[in-house]
Amino acid sequence: MTKAAAEVGRLAAEGLSKAFSSRQAVDRVSFSVGPGEVVGFLGPNGAGKTTTMRMLVGLLRPNAGQAVAPVRLGFLPENFAAYGGLSVRGYLRFMASQKGCRGDAERALEVAGGSDLARRPFNFLSKGQRQRVGLAQALLGSPPAYVLDEPMQGFDPGQAVGARRLVRELADQGAAVLVSTHLLAEASAMCDRVVVIVQGKVVAEERPGETADLEARFLRLVGESEMT
Repeated sequence: MTKAAAEVGRLAAEGLSKAFSSRQAVDRVSFSVGPGEVVGFLGPNGAGKTTTMRMLVGLLRPNAGQAVAPVRLGFLPENFAAYGGLSVRGYLRFMASQKGCRGDAERALEVAGGSDLARRPFNFLSKGQRQRVGLAQALLGSPPAYVLDEPMQGFDPGQAVGARRLVRELADQGAAVLVSTHLLAEASAMCDRVVVIVQGKVVAEERPGETADLEARFLRLVGESEMT
């Protein structure tokens, strides 16, 4: 089940488990993200990151455990898609009306760095441009918490720097932010803590600055877990 957190913003996985047929995708995962904090969710492909995030936002029902999240939540899925025939502005205005924050579309698109895309149909956008629209829809209504699944996909280096800065600014404004990524340098640059998941289980939780070589430690943790 999903439990609403206080509107000040808090995200938590409390013993979350999820199985698909005979495969255990997520196994008793627990961690939390507090207001003003960016937590990186790291793991190899197939580790259970996306499944965990989908449970946190209420798109999947866990077999066990509980997801805690505020009622208002900004979510960017791994493979963001919108209504292809609509313009970017039209899509964001529609989403803003659904979220009860009419008039917020232009502001959100500007903050996400996509003002130049407003009149373009979503179907004609590149991957990086679609990600900017995805970030904009997550920003609508200025929610107190965000779950961002691989938000830098398709960005060039300059766009990635801007997106990392935006994530930090959201936390500095008091939001709780959970970000999944495959890029360790990305996690080190913007995260207060990182949670490492391998084969559906949390194998480490630490602060990047307290680990001399996050990449070496991450690779060691993944290797050790996959051999057990």
